[in-house]
Amino acid sequence: MNANVGGIVPLSTVDWRGRSAVTVFLNGCPFRCGYCHNYDLLTKVNPTDLELVKKRILESKPYVSAVVFLGGEPLMQEDAVLEIAAFAKENGLFVGIHTNGFYPEAAASLIEKGLADKFFIDIKAPLENEIYNKTVGIQDEKQKMKRESLGAALRVDRSFGPVKNEKIIERLQKTIQIVDESLSELEIKTTVFPECVGTKEQIAEISKWMNENIKQKEKLTYVLQQGKGVNSNDPVFQKMTFLSPEEMDRLAEIALENLEKTMVFTQTDENGRVEKRK
Repeated sequence: MNANVGGIVPLSTVDWRGRSAVTVFLNGCPFRCGYCHNYDLLTKVNPTDLELVKKRILESKPYVSAVVFLGGEPLMQEDAVLEIAAFAKENGLFVGIHTNGFYPEAAASLIEKGLADKFFIDIKAPLENEIYNKTVGIQDEKQKMKRESLGAALRVDRSFGPVKNEKIIERLQKTIQIVDESLSELEIKTTVFPECVGTKEQIAEISKWMNENIKQKEKLTYVLQQGKGVNSNDPVFQKMTFLSPEEMDRLAEIALENLEKTMVFTQTDENGRVEKRK
């Protein structure tokens, strides 16, 4: 089997806090978030034999405890993720999945097969149509978002047709519910910008939704990530200011008001990842 592989990092200590991992980047994504710093992976085509990916994992195995999938959106390539994840588990490695939440069926399949130990899921904005539309780069309901062509060698013939934003939010909520009801760990991340998603009201809304809808709060972590557009491909985001660590701390305080049983972290260039407490 081939997969559309964007790259493999043989040893990473930042993609799963507390674990060393070999990181597999898979190309393609249904979204076009303006601040995306992996924008080169969105349309890239690089058919790669999965046997090569497995070989690279085995080369890293003496030094890592996990395999982590990122993108792009890795769950667009469900079959490839299932095969690599099964190989990782056979070799005694943990498996982590970074996802935007649009593919709940793929998440469910991984969980049913016991192939995912942790999910890292983005809640990119308050779960309201207009702002989520803007954040993930959908201009209107008629705009077509196609799964990028992965090449004939990948044998992918499913298209990603027109979607309504309600469907995006519905799928995200379903993915979170599936993970929440499983044994897999869950980390949710929101990337904040002062001119996009970064007000106290917005973080309060997101954290309130989490508090009301996520049951296993003891296995949940929430990360507020400092957004910086300097690495994006969008001139609007490139010009945006970013929140200071002190401003990020104040947002974390708002989140903690709704998430008393959840570990809340800020992630900034200045201070790294820091747990916040009341």
